[in-house]
Amino acid sequence: MTAEEGNSKSHEPQLYSKSLILIFALLFSTIFAAVLLMSNLRTLGKKKESGWVLLFAVVYLFTTALLMQALSLSPSMTAIANVIGAAILNEFFWNKFIGRDLQYHKKSWIKPILIAVGIALLLFFFLMGSM
Repeated sequence: MTAEEGNSKSHEPQLYSKSLILIFALLFSTIFAAVLLMSNLRTLGKKKESGWVLLFAVVYLFTTALLMQALSLSPSMTAIANVIGAAILNEFFWNKFIGRDLQYHKKSWIKPILIAVGIALLLFFFLMGSM
């Protein structure tokens, strides 16, 4: 590696990967995956674009919930809805706002997984306590 190549590598942003966004959508929900993409956009200084991602995620969450209830779909269909949501986040929003060819370093998944598991546990205990 030349000094010039090493210099360009050090200027690459640290972002959560598309794979991690998909995994978070599958394990948790599209809203969790959207938070990762929003973090990426904020890292790149694209605050307005992160607002569009948030708007999409909230509308998508409520729309899928309403459709599942109206059509009496099984809760297992949530996984399919989350994969579709992640595909939209990655293939539309990522490609439009970040770009397909942006070179970046993968950001660690440890902090977001700890936060997501913590939130999931809190929701679980809250729901169990209200039953």
